[in-house]
Amino acid sequence: MSAGHTMTQYTDFAHKHARFLYMIRVTLVMGFMLIIVRVFDVPYGYWALITAVTILGAIPFVGGVLSKAKQRISGTVMGGLLGMALFLIPPDYHWTHHIAFFVLLIAAMYFTQEHYAYAALMAAVTIVVVAGGGPADFEAAGWRILNVLWAGVLAVVVSVYVFPAKATDQFLLLVESFLHELSHYYTQHIESAKQGAFEPAHADRLNELVDKQQSILPHALKESGVHTPALNTILLIEKRLYAELEALISTQWDAQQGKDEISELDGLTDSQYALAKQFDALALQITNKKVTAILEQDIGILNLASSNIAHPKGDTRDISYFGYLWLNREMARQFAQLTVVTKKVFAYQ
Repeated sequence: MSAGHTMTQYTDFAHKHARFLYMIRVTLVMGFMLIIVRVFDVPYGYWALITAVTILGAIPFVGGVLSKAKQRISGTVMGGLLGMALFLIPPDYHWTHHIAFFVLLIAAMYFTQEHYAYAALMAAVTIVVVAGGGPADFEAAGWRILNVLWAGVLAVVVSVYVFPAKATDQFLLLVESFLHELSHYYTQHIESAKQGAFEPAHADRLNELVDKQQSILPHALKESGVHTPALNTILLIEKRLYAELEALISTQWDAQQGKDEISELDGLTDSQYALAKQFDALALQITNKKVTAILEQDIGILNLASSNIAHPKGDTRDISYFGYLWLNREMARQFAQLTVVTKKVFAYQ
């Protein structure tokens, strides 16, 4: 059995049983931490458990865990060092300690509104824990930093190597769903158009899928490495396809003056059906992790003879007539580009 086929099977399994596998990872991390804390009587050991909860909670993907672990560790170390620096102030100057502590805390909170908000938040929390008790609370500083470090490393190792949940895989599964739904909505439109009825509709499901991909894209980008530019481009193309399809199926074409010319265009319906089938075919290729790039000249709707799409009538009829054609043809062009980009994703596998 090929490695690619095995990986495909695992991806499907991980997607179907995501919560179960997540709980396995959580159980391993929490159980191992409890054993270490209890057997070795680690001071302030509950901070290790808090670290695991914050790193593994909410976002199960490897990219999310890596990002949160990095920010939690860096924020804790920075906050710990700043907090410990306050102990350089002689105990006799305890008011100086409290004023400096307040200034550092406010400064850390200021940076929670910046790019690395979570790291800044962890720095602020650490400053409070390390130095909030006053000049005599030095012991907590070192133990908090140490517990956060080893707990963060453990959470990352388990997330990466024990039934990993990869945002990149989830992203590509959503691309498959997007293409199937795109084909479904497009086919429905073609069927209606054949009957001469252009009932306005909305591709709500496509919008939901795009939103889901947008939410996990940052985590996928942290995992994918060479895939990073491709994943950004895939989502951009999907947004364009959604916008074009939405314009196509939501417009009341039967109220347009070019309605009859649209219905009578020779070869249009057959080329539309062919394009819908190509959407489904690309989804299947993504499932099999082997995509073939399609050239624009290989898409029927882009090869309608110029004599067939010439329109001799008035401008007002031309606008709706060519507008309808443009939306269909632009979808085909975006689809061709999508095949090229998705092929790049699997080029390194």
